[in-house]
Amino acid sequence: MSDVNLSKLKKLFQEKRYFDVILDIESSTTEKNRSPALHNLLGVCRASQKGRTDRDTKYALEDFEKAFYKDNLGEISLEALCNHIKLCAEMGRKDSELLKNMLTSQKMYLEAEKKFFKNERYLSHGIDLYKYLFKHKEKISMVEKILDLKGLNKLFGSSYITSQMYLSNWRQKDFAEFQKKFSNIFRVLDAKKISKIDITKKKINIGFFSPDFRQSHSITYFLKDLIKDLKHTKFETFGLSLLKTKQHDETTDKFSTLFDNWFELGDKSDQEIIDAIQNLNVDILIDLAGLWSSNRVNIFNTRICPLQISWLGFNNSTGLKEIDFILADTNTVKNEEKEYVTKIYKLPKIWNSHCGFEYERVFNELPFKKNNYFTFGSLNNFMKINDEVINTWIKILKKVKNSKLILKSSLFLCDEVLKKKFEKEGLINSIEILKKTARKDFLSHINLYDKIDLCLDTFPFNGVTTTFEALWKNVPVITKVGYNFNSRCGESILKNANIENFIATNNEDYIEKAVYYASNINELDNTRKNLFNKIRETPLFDTKGFCNDFCEALENMQKIISRNYN
Repeated sequence: MSDVNLSKLKKLFQEKRYFDVILDIESSTTEKNRSPALHNLLGVCRASQKGRTDRDTKYALEDFEKAFYKDNLGEISLEALCNHIKLCAEMGRKDSELLKNMLTSQKMYLEAEKKFFKNERYLSHGIDLYKYLFKHKEKISMVEKILDLKGLNKLFGSSYITSQMYLSNWRQKDFAEFQKKFSNIFRVLDAKKISKIDITKKKINIGFFSPDFRQSHSITYFLKDLIKDLKHTKFETFGLSLLKTKQHDETTDKFSTLFDNWFELGDKSDQEIIDAIQNLNVDILIDLAGLWSSNRVNIFNTRICPLQISWLGFNNSTGLKEIDFILADTNTVKNEEKEYVTKIYKLPKIWNSHCGFEYERVFNELPFKKNNYFTFGSLNNFMKINDEVINTWIKILKKVKNSKLILKSSLFLCDEVLKKKFEKEGLINSIEILKKTARKDFLSHINLYDKIDLCLDTFPFNGVTTTFEALWKNVPVITKVGYNFNSRCGESILKNANIENFIATNNEDYIEKAVYYASNINELDNTRKNLFNKIRETPLFDTKGFCNDFCEALENMQKIISRNYN
């Protein structure tokens, strides 16, 4: 330790000469006499190098772990723990196998709880930790502790609401109760006085407000045809993008030409966004993000446009006072309608419609016929998988002998957690967890349905895009009835696909239906043939029919809100 020149290390670090810092520490100390602070610094430098390899990352994680234990729950322990979680989370965003080191993070995190259980930094890193381990209850607990410490704000309030959507603990009245408090934290910004829309004018301006006009986001499949079809109506479209320029991709470029007008708002403040939208004379403003990440939903606490709508990206209420309507359908919102804070407008068939895919549809023969074993599948984001879902799937696999379950996520999480749950039940050989497909290799993703006999939906957070994909590939899906918009998406999709008999009333019925179709291959085969022949004719993929319903809804909502203006 005496041979380490701390001022020199500090200067090298400030100059971002990370390799030189590493060399200096390793040549001046041994692992035995290396201090916790130097271990932590080593880890930071290894993780910060340009051209960092997986080996560098592995060593960095080991350094953070050594720093944590050597410091015996001092401040360096906390720093090293947070660095360990942060680096593992980065591996998750890069689809690296090193994400499994989150299990080590968890072990250290639990050991540190007795010392740091009221530390905001400790708690906020716990949110990231439990997200990647898809431990929803633990994540929610961390958010609650931060809210108790710091009070309600946008970041943690949004996280609290969205986290509850993955579990069945909250009914819609619970969302409403919290959202009323949540909406009170937002201030009203400056805006010009609004007058009602002149519905007789030649063109009505409609703005679609989103941070997600890019290839990786599923909303693009539900928007593309709608924006095209709106060109033949009285509505002039405005793409209001919250993407930063560096986030643009080929899909962004396509959307920028698809809309009648395109504006980039990602670098603007909330007040500047309001000013820009009002200067464009947007009559109808549709928020497509809700409370998900990168949202600017707080501007909807201000009256910007005569008609303000929440649709597509967030299937619940945001609680914001100046949202006039949530656009839903007759299947997704039922007798709990008054518990959304915001008024509900129900489309007659379905709340969205998918544009389909550019690939030629070829009949997807039942894989069971050649495999002689039955294959269930779920390609839903692993965040939607909770203990209730896992336990239900385990019971199905045990009841259907000679069966397997294929899983793949659009978000890279620590799948070791999943493996351990199935392994504990003696089913590790019955599951196959596939790697996330590269964004540019979508054909490989969609062709994975060729391996699946029957898909299993998640609950209460249903699949949406994945269910449309499965049905397009003539693979039926078992879903379960829900209790609010978010948990009834599968129900609405299957009703519109005319396969209501695949909708279960509860967990036991879900299991029974899965077992039944795995045992009645001819009936399942007939359903698949009917899906192949008729699914394109249903409201799920009838984008022109949806555009007509959408336009009628806009006209009706305009008439309803016109009563609010003189």
